[in-house]
Amino acid sequence: YYYILGFSPQNLKLDGSFHALKVGFKTPSGAGLAVQARKGYYAPKKLSNAAETAKEEIEEALFSRDEMGELPVELHTQYFKASDKDATIAVLCRINPRHIQFRKAEGRNENVLTILSAVFDRNGNFLSAIQKTVDLKLKDETLAKLTATGVMSVKTNFSVPPGTYMVRLVVRDSEGQLMSAL
Repeated sequence: YYYILGFSPQNLKLDGSFHALKVGFKTPSGAGLAVQARKGYYAPKKLSNAAETAKEEIEEALFSRDEMGELPVELHTQYFKASDKDATIAVLCRINPRHIQFRKAEGRNENVLTILSAVFDRNGNFLSAIQKTVDLKLKDETLAKLTATGVMSVKTNFSVPPGTYMVRLVVRDSEGQLMSAL
């Protein structure tokens, strides 16, 4: 068995300094158990707001190699070679709106999707990213039609020299605060 414990400090001082932690067992010998723990943590200099938190989560997901699938998102790519020196990578993000949460406001179904597409070279080095924001304010009829077709698409193009690339796609919604990374 293993356990993962979290720590949330009471009366957090927003000073940006290091705060030591001590983690151990109550039993004298530890009963043959082992602890892996950080020596402490750095306190933030200020509390982050929702927009800053979302931005940090998106950036962290962009540079991670892990896949996340909280939102129903598909990633499709196309590669067009215009000449020996110019090519285009088309990144197509397909989103199924059936499983996206919407907030009802002024007779509309609202949500904001942040879609970040990025290109990395064959060695995993970051080359370029394009962020798009899709502000959804849909009437009930429009949402019903969109849900029936099951697809919303957003396309992003990158101009690159011919070669081998890795594409990363991160999508986050504002209402459910769910994220997918492919």
